[in-house]
Amino acid sequence: MKRRVRWDRVIMAVMILVLMVTGAVWGVTSLFARDPAQSDTAADAASATSDHQSVNQVTHHQPAAKKGPALSVAAVAKQQATRKNRLNAYLKDLAASSDVAVSFYNLTPAAGSAAAKASDAAVFANGALATNVNGNTARMSASTYKLFISAYLFHAVETGTKTWTSADQASFDGMIVNSENEYAEAQLAKYGPVTLNAYYQSLGFGDVFGHGAAQTTANDLVGLLKRLANAQAPFDSPTYRQMLLANMAKQVYRDGIPAAVDALTPGAVVQDKVGWYGTTNNDAGIVTLPNGQRYLLAIMTNGAGYQDFSMVQTIAKKVQQLVYGD
Repeated sequence: MKRRVRWDRVIMAVMILVLMVTGAVWGVTSLFARDPAQSDTAADAASATSDHQSVNQVTHHQPAAKKGPALSVAAVAKQQATRKNRLNAYLKDLAASSDVAVSFYNLTPAAGSAAAKASDAAVFANGALATNVNGNTARMSASTYKLFISAYLFHAVETGTKTWTSADQASFDGMIVNSENEYAEAQLAKYGPVTLNAYYQSLGFGDVFGHGAAQTTANDLVGLLKRLANAQAPFDSPTYRQMLLANMAKQVYRDGIPAAVDALTPGAVVQDKVGWYGTTNNDAGIVTLPNGQRYLLAIMTNGAGYQDFSMVQTIAKKVQQLVYGD
């Protein structure tokens, strides 16, 4: 006997099944869904935490960076005047109490550096803060004259009147790195004061030789360093220029400008040449700070002990603080 299908019961079972499935889905959705207000709060908290960490990271790695829009022309001029005036005041007092000559010249910050990207970059435009005290007074050069010997040698190579040999290389390295005298004195004897001075005059500098002990001025030393820093003749050959700069960076007498700069800004690069004779102690160099600021400095002193660069170090430290400190 065939049983009759109870469609009312089938429909009821289907409806119950649908209700059960719907309830299950709603429960799962409610369990995992985020309340809109709670979601925004969590996102805000996460964002705030992320932003706080980012600010801390920037502050930690670039504490001296000056963010924000570039300074106005008026603000730039004001900062330049402030920095230059306080440097001039220091140099004036220094010259009144000490037998010194100092020449300072700021270079534009290195391209792409933190200093070049800072809001106050225009304050340090090439030469904007340059100044000196007794900068045009000829003084005993001591071994800083070896920079002028280097200049003439590179000129002679460039014009084809000299061939650079391995012997030249070894002796040249000793002249700059260890301040050895023999090679420099041999070049002076070979070319003579008249020829050498004529070349220096063609570059706009005064005589170095032929007036007793070698002499120069703080401004001429900075002028020569400017040519070296800017790859201008006679330092326009990449090979010879880099050779000289590398030797200056590793010259062994580093108690003057290098010691001062390292005390203030560890990691800076100082490429310099010292000279001493009796109570004369001189130093002239190119300085590149870790943030990309660059400057030239020549300090010529008299009155300290033999090979005593303590006065040079003190002056160099103060100059950097006055120009690049806040």
